[in-house]
Amino acid sequence: MHTPTSTDAPSGLDLIRWEQSRQVADAHATWNDPAQQHQAQQIAEALRQPGASLLLLGMGASHHANSAALAAYRSVGITALALSLDEALSMPLPPSAAQVTLLVSQSGESGELRTFLEAASTDRGPTFGLSLSPDSYLVRQLPSLVAAGGPEVGFAATRSYLLTLVLHRLILRAYSPEAAHTDLPALDGEALDFSRFGQVRSMVFAGSGALAGLAAMAALGTIELGRFPALHYDLGQLRHGPLELLTPETGIVLLRRSDETDYERQTAESILKAAQAAGCLSLSLVAEVSALPLGLLTAPLKLCLPVQQLVIDLALQRVERVGEPVRSSKVTR
Repeated sequence: MHTPTSTDAPSGLDLIRWEQSRQVADAHATWNDPAQQHQAQQIAEALRQPGASLLLLGMGASHHANSAALAAYRSVGITALALSLDEALSMPLPPSAAQVTLLVSQSGESGELRTFLEAASTDRGPTFGLSLSPDSYLVRQLPSLVAAGGPEVGFAATRSYLLTLVLHRLILRAYSPEAAHTDLPALDGEALDFSRFGQVRSMVFAGSGALAGLAAMAALGTIELGRFPALHYDLGQLRHGPLELLTPETGIVLLRRSDETDYERQTAESILKAAQAAGCLSLSLVAEVSALPLGLLTAPLKLCLPVQQLVIDLALQRVERVGEPVRSSKVTR
């Protein structure tokens, strides 16, 4: 792996921009890698066994990527659940030999990951890893899908979030015969102007299904890079009390699909109406999606780059040295 070079050490923003500049190429390299396709087939085979269910475990951005993948797994008939490793350690599920577990960590080195593997029951079912780091603890311990390009070095997830979604999509393609010849959607995004959010003092992100996971990622990135309050909600949950926080100093972003259900459309419209009444700045980002079985994962993939742009723009409007954390580190051990 080669990081950016210059006479001075790259800034935090330089590192983030570098991750962004290579993420689409790495996504296609991952998608077309025969070794990763083979490993995805092994995971899919485990999921085809009688009574199999799927447990997705991760922390931070990895957990939010797992949450985004849930809808697609369920759409092909897999009983799937996404938990943070914190929840899995604090309230462990009963061990089950039929449960397929995916441990997801871009670094493969998080403290919770090590604790979980060291304490894991011998009665657990097939267990695999998903990572960006081929030499990591996770990949040494478990058969793993590994995305192209090596570990992410920029603070806050950009490339790693996109590539984790691609790894999930590889598993779905291997599992579902209808998806055998499916390619990645176009991973691009027109330049958008988010300057109107420059004066807000807090942000709210919301989405349904797969897009709830991306909304969570947007809120986390806003906090990490912009250092100001950001919340995320499932779309419907936002209507049950949190609308009280809307003021002219609040920005709200709804992540939506072109094929949303009547319930999702009506819920979004009611939230936007409440935002307008509160004098709250609002924005809907809408993904044009394809048919099932992979359509539910297409939406977060297609909105990933616009959301990255929004999060970085919010940070640049507020922080001098974006991407240079003062209380955190890239890998939380």
